[in-house]
Amino acid sequence: MEPLDSDVDPLVIGPFELLAVLGEGGMGRAYLARRLPLDNLGPELEAGYYLAEGDEDRENTLSVVKVISPKYLQSTQQDEDEKRARFAREISAVRAVVSDRVPSLLAADPEAAQPWLAIDYVHGPDLSTMIKKNDVFSVGPYAALGLALVEALRAIHGAKLLHRDLKPGNVVLGPTGPVVLDFGLAVLVDRRTSQAVTKTGLGFGSAGYMPLEQATDLKRVKEPADVYALGATLFFAATGRPPFPLGPMLVSPVWDDVDKTFIPLLAKILVPIPEQRPSLDGVEQGLLELLVQHGLSSEDADAQLREVVERAGLAPELPPSAIESAANAEVQAAAQQAVDAGAAPDAPWVGGDDLFAQLFASDELEVVGPEPMQEPGDGYSPTLIDPANVVTVPLTPADAPSGRTTMILPIEPPQAGAVAQAPSRVAPAAALRVAKYLREAYARSGTL
Repeated sequence: MEPLDSDVDPLVIGPFELLAVLGEGGMGRAYLARRLPLDNLGPELEAGYYLAEGDEDRENTLSVVKVISPKYLQSTQQDEDEKRARFAREISAVRAVVSDRVPSLLAADPEAAQPWLAIDYVHGPDLSTMIKKNDVFSVGPYAALGLALVEALRAIHGAKLLHRDLKPGNVVLGPTGPVVLDFGLAVLVDRRTSQAVTKTGLGFGSAGYMPLEQATDLKRVKEPADVYALGATLFFAATGRPPFPLGPMLVSPVWDDVDKTFIPLLAKILVPIPEQRPSLDGVEQGLLELLVQHGLSSEDADAQLREVVERAGLAPELPPSAIESAANAEVQAAAQQAVDAGAAPDAPWVGGDDLFAQLFASDELEVVGPEPMQEPGDGYSPTLIDPANVVTVPLTPADAPSGRTTMILPIEPPQAGAVAQAPSRVAPAAALRVAKYLREAYARSGTL
């Protein structure tokens, strides 16, 4: 974590107080933040921010706010209004994923000059950091991790989504167990260029953790691709390495350094033919049988994993402002004053001079070529998808680059609807967006 830069970073985005910088990339910036307890926010802003009823209990809890560079909206062949509408629909889809193993989407504003979204913050090390700085997992923590990943993917698939980038860096070992990060942002990256994954015959992914079908044709992959990534992540937890560092291959992994206890289930998962892999139910059953063979219950396994994580002490250090239980009084007062005056709570820090213009105009964000792989830090930073790391994976595994990230798409990408006419200057912008969304939803439902 890095402190805020007063020359670049605002103090408030939407109804969130920013506390520290978690990460940065060509896509934008991610912040550690806290929901501000504001009065009289009003139904217009609540609708515009996608705030749900009952969110009041989340005030003063930590969150992650990801701010998206407007270049991702303006540098595509598609109309910007249409892309923002897609992003809004994607947000609604992601909100449908309800699980303790997936961070909740708290709020978003796809119509902001710099679109943003906020999710729950999970305090703990990522799996990559944990294994590389501590040790590989024994049976109990290994099974607890696997069962948590099954639970997360079951919730994602239940919402008609795929993850497509499950890997150790996207798994955080939080206080209540493993949590899977980073799905549902593909709408901003998928259509950034003419090389979008809506075309067949292209493959994108993290080379060491994606299956062969994803390396050749991302558009047509289904749930078994995520099952493979789950197996590859478990392989890493048992060995400290991916099964195929240079990319998927039509051979069996090297099992020399794998505990023989883990091989039977991993061998069923890490196969090149999707139809031959077990379902999530099958993976769950295999993990439960593994626990029974070693005289452990799932509760025992969870306790062992928590103990290992706590003993390692690899959770990132929080800044003093995050440890405090309440928002900064001056920041909250200024945000409340803006709301009382009929403006957005971040109005005091936007308007005349766009503080983000300096950040997004910086040449440092224009990455040419792939970035070098980084060793894990003392914690985790939410993934910021970088266009330089979204690559076509060659069909020849030996030539496949390693350490790349992928995009995460719905199983059935939503079809773009007609773009609404320019909004009236009388009606509030948020109200128009809500009305537009409802018109499109009813038009597609066939009930009118």
